[in-house]
Amino acid sequence: MKMNNSTRHSMLHGMTCTLLLTTVFAIASCELNDDNAFEPIIIIEPPLGGFVFDEDSIPRRSLDLQLGEEEQQNIRQEVVGHGWRWLHTLEIDDHGEIIYRDYYGTHPHARCCNYYFPSDKELTTYSYLDGNTAGGGYYDWAVSFDYTYGDVRMDMPGDKYFLLNILKVFELDGHWYMATIERLGMNGGGLGMLDGGFAYSEYVRMTDDELAQYQHDYQLDWQMINIY
Repeated sequence: MKMNNSTRHSMLHGMTCTLLLTTVFAIASCELNDDNAFEPIIIIEPPLGGFVFDEDSIPRRSLDLQLGEEEQQNIRQEVVGHGWRWLHTLEIDDHGEIIYRDYYGTHPHARCCNYYFPSDKELTTYSYLDGNTAGGGYYDWAVSFDYTYGDVRMDMPGDKYFLLNILKVFELDGHWYMATIERLGMNGGGLGMLDGGFAYSEYVRMTDDELAQYQHDYQLDWQMINIY
């Protein structure tokens, strides 16, 4: 079932966290503790030719490109069951090209998300709300994985709403990284989904201790808070 923009926004209102692009010097703004701040770099260079849009207007590396067995196995073993700390985000324009500029600098009310996939049917996001001084919070999603193409979609009545596509998962110098195509959405409260376009993002996998710290520090359940 396809939904129009007004219906989709109504169902998603208050149900999604906003993604953020910041400079390599501003990552601490998304953390509760500056001790974990560091300067990320682009681990994978995005496609030089840009992305192509499918029939649902979602940017892809190429149309009908299936992931190989090794890539699918990496998602099953290295993504699911782990936390992922946000590094940076580059907006994708209407032509599928990467915009190499500070998204956070031009969208000061946006907030980044950190992920935890307890299973391939669950996703927890950790984020802040714009203007909320109580601290960080979390949101639990019901999702489904499409390992063939790397999609993660939110389960909704009669539909599965695209959240992100896992482009690549790989190990470098003892750390696991994940590159994604994601939705950009933004409103004044920091939650809710507007048709804000798409972005290319990268994450580094959390250690068990890091994940435990996020679970301790981001204690507010956004589902239980009326922020509007």
